[in-house]
Amino acid sequence: MSAAATRYDAVDGVRTVAILWVAIYHYAVFWTPAGKGLELVPYGDALACIPWAQLGHLGVSMFFVVSGFVIAFSLERSTSARDFAGRRMLRLWPTLLLCGTLTFAATSWFGPPELVRGPVEYATSLMFLPPEHVGRALGLPGLEWLDGAYWSLWVEVRFYGVAALLFWLARRRFLLAWTGFALACAAVQGVLGADHAVSGLLFTEFQPFFTLGIALAAMRAQGVKPGPLALFLLGAVQAIAYAPPEVGHLAALLVVIGLPSLACLSRRPVPVLSAAPVARIGRASYAYYLLHQNLGLALLAGLGALGAGLGIVAMLAVQAAILALSILLTERVEVPLRQRLRPLLSRPRAVA
Repeated sequence: MSAAATRYDAVDGVRTVAILWVAIYHYAVFWTPAGKGLELVPYGDALACIPWAQLGHLGVSMFFVVSGFVIAFSLERSTSARDFAGRRMLRLWPTLLLCGTLTFAATSWFGPPELVRGPVEYATSLMFLPPEHVGRALGLPGLEWLDGAYWSLWVEVRFYGVAALLFWLARRRFLLAWTGFALACAAVQGVLGADHAVSGLLFTEFQPFFTLGIALAAMRAQGVKPGPLALFLLGAVQAIAYAPPEVGHLAALLVVIGLPSLACLSRRPVPVLSAAPVARIGRASYAYYLLHQNLGLALLAGLGALGAGLGIVAMLAVQAAILALSILLTERVEVPLRQRLRPLLSRPRAVA
């Protein structure tokens, strides 16, 4: 790839769709009697009837497609592996520190007890490390993420590592190297199964979505040529093959693949997705992703016992406040801080 990346409002719009889908899943399904989590919302499963709410976990997969697209360009812009790592840390860690601290304080103060975490879990989560592995190493079983949504950060970090390794080893043959990795992941999952430790380490379940994003970046830069198109089709086939054979799930998966494709490849503004308010939410989606779940549940718990109707109103008000806070943190803290610190990455290292 040779074209430099620019910020695409439509891609930020896709982030908005993804994060709202995830938030709907958590508050309409997951933390209700209809979901896999504990019943921590005051309105039961009254919102579980929202169409596709039960498939909101696919919003994370949509984020992975966008991540593959963005990281492919970020690798091109980086002058070295160290520069790339520094860019990623500036993007992820300051916001994680701030949002994680807010979540830790709120859950410690308001509860609910099921979401209260200790200092080790707080520190482990801020280092992107899976708590179950850290707990096993320290002899502290039962450690959990500071916020359950943080699991995807561990997937992201591993993707960054593999992508950077293949890029700096292969450079101009990066697409070919990534294709080899994608095929290897398919072989591992096919032979060992999705639940095997090796499959988990290689994030084989989510690799197709990163593959789609990388292919879209190549098509954006080079045009729809055979190599990028073949990689895109490989990712799409893998994603569909790994999905449950359910009509609703497959239809939602087509949206996960199609919407980012439209946004990434379009040379013109995309209706709705490119609208300024929608793109603005998308730019703040990382902070909102980190804050929306456990912080939101803690604030709801702090409001005390609520009936179903009032509980829904309170949940919406809390989420609106967290979204506004996320936009504020992104625009007034994260972006200015990143701009101040970025020049440090280009400073030459002192020679001993």
